Amino acid sequence: MSIDHTDTGAPQLSRRRFVQGSLMAAVLGGTALGASACSTSTVASGGGGGKGAVSFFSWDTQTVMKPVLDLFTKQTGTGVSFSYAPPVPQYVSTLQTRLQAHTAADVFILTAEDKQLVGGGFVKDLTGQKFLDPMNSANRNFMTVDGKVYGLSISSWAGGIMYNKELLAKVGADALPDSWDGFLKLCGKLKDKGITPYFDAAHDGNFMALWGLLGGYFDSQGGFPDEDIFAGKATFADTWTEPLVAYSKLYTEKLTPKSVVGLTSDQVVSEFANGRVAMFGAGTWNVPTVQKSAPHLSFQTEAIPGMTQGHSYWTGAASPGYAINPKAKNPEAALKFLQFLSSSDAVKAYGKSSGAITTTSNYTPSFAPGVTNQALGARSGKIYLPVVAWPRHSNELIQEFNTQMQQMVQGSVKPKDIPAALDKKLKQLDAK
Repeated sequence: MSIDHTDTGAPQLSRRRFVQGSLMAAVLGGTALGASACSTSTVASGGGGGKGAVSFFSWDTQTVMKPVLDLFTKQTGTGVSFSYAPPVPQYVSTLQTRLQAHTAADVFILTAEDKQLVGGGFVKDLTGQKFLDPMNSANRNFMTVDGKVYGLSISSWAGGIMYNKELLAKVGADALPDSWDGFLKLCGKLKDKGITPYFDAAHDGNFMALWGLLGGYFDSQGGFPDEDIFAGKATFADTWTEPLVAYSKLYTEKLTPKSVVGLTSDQVVSEFANGRVAMFGAGTWNVPTVQKSAPHLSFQTEAIPGMTQGHSYWTGAASPGYAINPKAKNPEAALKFLQFLSSSDAVKAYGKSSGAITTTSNYTPSFAPGVTNQALGARSGKIYLPVVAWPRHSNELIQEFNTQMQQMVQGSVKPKDIPAALDKKLKQLDAK
């Protein structure tokens, strides 16, 4: 393997990318270990590159990918010329520039932000390839555009509600209720005991419980409305109002204080670890911090209770997938590379080196203590993050949403008006 970039990062437990407080980060993946300037691939003599090598542009670093690529070379005899750029904006802009200049690698990472490239003919159609068979349904859906599959996604993340077992026991609860109304009642009992019930990191646009509540609601309604909303067949007001108003009762009924809007994600975790809040919206990446900060704290994470019983759901998203450049210089090696990446050996190696929750059907990973429920949630495919499903204007819409929600938390915007504000914003953006 020839490598043009060196990093000193270590694998992280999560695949998240909440960036600069915006959920445009979408928590799609990218271990972002040691972010630095992107590099241009070079082939070192005597290395894994050379004639017949497959070139690969990654946003996972050398630390993460080297064990996987070394195994590929060992099993196939084919070298890899590796290049890297850190997620998210730098990777996305670099990939688009290279594809448009016809200098892109044979294989690259296909992100949500890059899916519009499919329509321009910059991504090879992989529909029907046998190596896609082990993909989880959520990952397949994420890699699908207009009924065709354009990438291989092998991991996901899931987030839910982490709770302090000792504090819940004070109101007679040993787990989360199985409905949103039950969850609100639990919050009320905690509040009556003088215990702050629940925090989402509103300051950073991380409304974890809302995303899962929406997912469970849409699933119970028989389908997700994102495609119809952006096709003009439905509206945010039609589809989002009921679950969003239900979620907003955390604030309108003063179960979560207005002051939460001043707390960063890290501060929310600190409040939980120090016993000052009973529950918060948590991802797998929060587990190590809680364990380190409060080693004797007994906690658990469960899916977000649904609007109706039996429809609990996880917040989450499939990670970006491996895709092939239609103008690949070595198309045979590119296909061989993706075939390998979907194998149980490669999935195992990647999961170990990255800390990602792999979701393929051909390998069952072991899970770190404290993240078993989230990992099973990710592998179940019952995960939802709306910004991932939005085909255009994701950044602008999520910024509008975050602004509206923060004002709602502070009491200056009514919950029922927020979906209508999204419809208005989408119409304005489409008119430009």
